[in-house]
Amino acid sequence: MTKVKRLTTILVLLLVSVSLIWAGGSKDSGERDTITVLLNSSGSDETYNTWAEIFEGFTAETGIEFEYELISNKADYMNKLQLYISSNQLPDIYGCFNGPYSDAAKATGALLNVQAELEDIGAFDSLNKAVVDFLKDANDGIMYLHPQALYSEFFFYRTDIFAKYGLEPPTTWQEFIDVCQVLLDNGEVPVVVGGKDNWQLTRYLSFIPWRVTHDDFIMDWIAGTDDFASNEAAQAGVELVRTLGTGNYFQRGFTSSDYTDAVNIFFGGTGAIFYGGSGLIPNASKMYAEGKLGVFPVPSMDGMENMSTDIPIHAGVGIGFNAKTYDATMRQLLEYIAEHYGEACYHAGVYSPYNIPIPEGMDQLFYDVYPLFENAEQSWVSWDDKLDAATMTSLADAEQELALGMLSPEDFISQMDATIDSNNGR
Repeated sequence: MTKVKRLTTILVLLLVSVSLIWAGGSKDSGERDTITVLLNSSGSDETYNTWAEIFEGFTAETGIEFEYELISNKADYMNKLQLYISSNQLPDIYGCFNGPYSDAAKATGALLNVQAELEDIGAFDSLNKAVVDFLKDANDGIMYLHPQALYSEFFFYRTDIFAKYGLEPPTTWQEFIDVCQVLLDNGEVPVVVGGKDNWQLTRYLSFIPWRVTHDDFIMDWIAGTDDFASNEAAQAGVELVRTLGTGNYFQRGFTSSDYTDAVNIFFGGTGAIFYGGSGLIPNASKMYAEGKLGVFPVPSMDGMENMSTDIPIHAGVGIGFNAKTYDATMRQLLEYIAEHYGEACYHAGVYSPYNIPIPEGMDQLFYDVYPLFENAEQSWVSWDDKLDAATMTSLADAEQELALGMLSPEDFISQMDATIDSNNGR
């Protein structure tokens, strides 16, 4: 049986607990009988379900057991991950964001070159190319993290509500706003969003720069070679968040709703539009089968050249392997993962990052969504993965104020550009 351990959040006890738990995975401890794991998961979501199947199968083969620490909230997870990196207490396997966090783990020698290992195993070329693109290190182009899954993101919309008012899925952001206004005028909640979670509003801020620049704006902004004040697509993203928030297009109290709340609100029957993705297909199954739900991709920005990819594809929170504790048993586990991971993903209800056929018996929506992104050429770029924790916190706070009308677009731009200038010593 897989063991599940939760550590106290009290700092003093935390450091003691971490030392005891992670000691079982050290190469210096002799014959290994446990593998330690840190995941950004609730213990019931697709992340846990995928890895639990892998670990349970590996335990059945080898007798090696797994000890988990599970943290569901992304912001809390980021803080805990940073603590473990800085205190040199990373477990054998850990969820890691591609960017500052993976850079920090790599700098301590605690991040394995997964690409090299998978190439040696003969499994790397079977990975989806967009997923690999998402996880490539910005400095050397190497994929250090194993993908969690192939996630596609898109907008769900209530087909019955749209039909009631003669609406079509929007293809541009101006059409999106126009649709929202019609819905609002008729007493509907146009858009449901989990505004309490940093990444949800950040998606809306980044949609337009992504469609227009892919990763150019965010990477150049981080480097200090571009800014909101000079980039028309980035400014349009700011205006979008402001318009959706102050136009009352989001549900009432959206900044108090986290992602789980938002999912429950929308699939509970409130709201006409919700941005989610393939991880929510199980939630959407019943409404889709009843003909009450459809999907549409990220709209394009009027008057700008948009890239052809309009369905964000990403790998979730990448999975790092601790190079310091990587031994023959861990290599055996990675070989097991390469062989069985795709099947485990489909059992958990998510697309496999390995290019294997979608099995029979999946939800119909699973098959119907796939053509939207099967020819995608570029991956999604998650701003919340690329920014350091302090900058992300500043951005998230400013986004909420922008959406609530407490901060003007001009002040938001000035504030965020000043933050990057400060980070770059200017």
